[in-house]
Amino acid sequence: GLSQPLNAAWTLYGHLGSSYRLANVDEFSFSTPGVPIRAQSSRDLELGARWKQASSQLELRWYRSALSDEIAFDSNANGPYGPGTGANINLAPTRRQGLELEFKQALNAALDLRLNAALREAVFQSGPYAGKDVALVPRQTLAVHVDWRPVAGHSLNAGLNLVGRQYPDFANTCGMPGYATLDLRYAFQAPKLEWAVAMANVTDAKYYSQAFKCVAGQPSSIYPEAGRRLSASVTAKF
Repeated sequence: GLSQPLNAAWTLYGHLGSSYRLANVDEFSFSTPGVPIRAQSSRDLELGARWKQASSQLELRWYRSALSDEIAFDSNANGPYGPGTGANINLAPTRRQGLELEFKQALNAALDLRLNAALREAVFQSGPYAGKDVALVPRQTLAVHVDWRPVAGHSLNAGLNLVGRQYPDFANTCGMPGYATLDLRYAFQAPKLEWAVAMANVTDAKYYSQAFKCVAGQPSSIYPEAGRRLSASVTAKF
């Protein structure tokens, strides 16, 4: 990796590397009988730029990863319960690449704005699904957060999250709809304790981010996400 400041505001950076991972217990314990899962490997390249001036920060990052033997669940694979019942397998070579933008702006001493946007592509490079998208990878995401500190010790955060369409299957025979959620959180900071209450999915949106099959052109094997939910927490600092 290299990082080079150009001036007081701009910095360029780059990273070249390789990595691997082994199947975890959930993966190797639910695989095709008699077919061991090989280690996944990846060759990674990342280029980016950071800009910071006064109360503004901006970072733009491009990345590309070429993966061999990526470990994933295939609902059509021969599994422990029989042919076509699904199993964790090694995929044909895949490529994941994308562009990510992160922006932070202090609007005043009490109000901050944060934005994260991403465009990504995950496709098969060869094999029976060559040119198809890898399942469960949305091509676009956007998150906008506002942090407000009205008085000392009190903070309120609001976050809007937008997720684009994605495919539940490797053949891309049907699509899962995009969705949007709104989250709120209030916190009171005492000297050694933080008291907080949060509401996730404020609008009670009905959506799902996990599905594994297509039946008659529609997503199936759906795992719906929770609706509106409220939580409270106390955090102690030592």
